[in-house]
Amino acid sequence: MTVLTSAPVLALIFLAPGVGAAGPGAAFDLGVVGAGAGGAYAAWRAAVAGKSVCVFERAGRPGGRIHSLRGQGPRKDLVVEAGGYRFAPKPVHMHTGKFDWTISTPITAAVINELNLTSVSYNPNASDWDHGMHKIVGADGQDVGYLTFIERLLDLAVAHGAKVLYNTTVVGLGMKGEGVLLRHSGGEALAKSVVLNLPQRPAIELLRGSDPSIASHFPRPLYDPVSYPIMKLYVHYDDAWWRNDLGLVAGPFMNTEPPQTGRGHTFGVPTVSPVPLQGQYHDGHVRCESPPSRGCRGYLQAFYGGDNAMYTGGVDGAMKFFAPFADTIAADSVTHIGRDQPHHVELLEALHSSLLGLHRPALDAVNATGRVANLRPTSAVLSMWTEGVAGINAGCHAPKRLPGGESPPPDQLPKAALEPMPGLPVLVANEAFGPVGCFAEGSLSMAEAAVKRLYPGLRAVAGLPEDLQAAGVAAPPTDPSLLLGRAAMGSPELETLQVI
Repeated sequence: MTVLTSAPVLALIFLAPGVGAAGPGAAFDLGVVGAGAGGAYAAWRAAVAGKSVCVFERAGRPGGRIHSLRGQGPRKDLVVEAGGYRFAPKPVHMHTGKFDWTISTPITAAVINELNLTSVSYNPNASDWDHGMHKIVGADGQDVGYLTFIERLLDLAVAHGAKVLYNTTVVGLGMKGEGVLLRHSGGEALAKSVVLNLPQRPAIELLRGSDPSIASHFPRPLYDPVSYPIMKLYVHYDDAWWRNDLGLVAGPFMNTEPPQTGRGHTFGVPTVSPVPLQGQYHDGHVRCESPPSRGCRGYLQAFYGGDNAMYTGGVDGAMKFFAPFADTIAADSVTHIGRDQPHHVELLEALHSSLLGLHRPALDAVNATGRVANLRPTSAVLSMWTEGVAGINAGCHAPKRLPGGESPPPDQLPKAALEPMPGLPVLVANEAFGPVGCFAEGSLSMAEAAVKRLYPGLRAVAGLPEDLQAAGVAAPPTDPSLLLGRAAMGSPELETLQVI
């Protein structure tokens, strides 16, 4: 048994396949497949209630698409959020054009409060819409990683007797008596009930590969979402010139491409240069020391989004541009870009050139263009949540627009997907089917509903919405189309909007 510690979180227990694992004759009350937000939450709630729990995770780490990289940068004291990283303690609203945006994550907020974690505004500019979004920080106010809350949940589950098996892939399920047999890479385990904390494609493929007692059922609700890839790119500078020279601490930036004069059959093809940029100055861990004039160093978010331009005039096909620089067939979404390989150097140089070009007028105004031109980024972190990432397969999900048919309407999808095979003790809890796409809230909402369904009478979690406390069902805390108002459902414009 190996104990991994990472301050400020408690110790996480990692069990290799077969070490302390359930043998064919052992039975758990709950088997959890996937140690993402929903899986960790379900394990915590059940274990604290006295249920025996075993969590199976194919990767060597928890979190799934929440992927906090600690110890980054030359001084190993920065955090890069390669995946999900924000929540809304209170509903965040924004009106733009004809769309109303709302983000509401009451369960995430309640969990972070329950765990006594500290959070601060993600954007320090109180006039920006995302000032109401929060990130988790330590006692010194520095980023510690959104993954912290998942680690804490698993710590508490383990402290109450749960087992967590990393590097253990569940390859199939089968009914055995009144329980579910989980076939995994380390053997077999029997559980009275199972919660699948898996994205859409991995969940579907697991059920397809299961025994006929499972595979003969068609879990129709699990086929209703659509997935779309998303990427993040952070660039590190020893001299955070956007702060040191320009005083830029908040707000978005982007470059543009020339309007297309014609249309072809191939869409989303990027131009060769400049490198697509779509980032935010407040998004990236930066540390500032003395002297004040040159005291800041850290990461700048250079791109966050998908292949469709977020704004009018933005760059289409950005992911297609960056894809050749990523390790596309891997067990992880992250590619670390350094200066030891020619293609990495090429990308860093191109990024620096594009950032310099975009900010040249502002740098000229403070006579800093020449100095910044001579700087070079030391490294970058490229994270692409595409189908090449085993066990993830996509960045975000959204329900299909359904004019009719047998599928549930989007606002009923979480409840339908919670028990996609009625009569079988296999429940589903994941962002892919939840009420808040692209946020951990979607998984947590379904996980709370799952444990309430399995174990009525669980103690209340302080701060959870009363409708969840009372009914134990996945009542959407916000519109199922995520940041778009309900009136926009079915609108063609929905296809072109991404969340950042």
